[in-house]
Amino acid sequence: MDRAQVIAILNELLTLEQRSLSLRLLEATVSVSSLSVPALVLVQRMTAATRDHGAALANLILDLGGTPAPRHYLIATADLHFQDLHHVLPRLVADQVAVVRSYTLAAQRLSDDPRALALVNRILQQHQQQLQALSELSPVAKKAAM
Repeated sequence: MDRAQVIAILNELLTLEQRSLSLRLLEATVSVSSLSVPALVLVQRMTAATRDHGAALANLILDLGGTPAPRHYLIATADLHFQDLHHVLPRLVADQVAVVRSYTLAAQRLSDDPRALALVNRILQQHQQQLQALSELSPVAKKAAM
């Protein structure tokens, strides 16, 4: 696989990280009831990890001679304001399932580039752990993860 293809795949993942629902949840005005406090702590950790993932992907893209993709916002997340975080958990789980799927496919595509593969696998493992933690928070979220 040539360098341009590796950069393109890494930029796809960077865009995915930038569009993370966990990031948007903390940018939105979500309601946090006492039932949602454990979810808020997890979302805060997920958001910090997402920022780290984006920085690591951008650094590798730059090291490879590419240009990181600009941030993209999802208009579909505008409805998050004033919703209880507990009720948004199934949506967050679905988002995380899609992220894990995308990283799994990217890892397969990057098997020829050890440096990119190592980074993608590390991030994939963290996303899988986050998905597991999310599915343990709520029976509704657990159903969405299946």
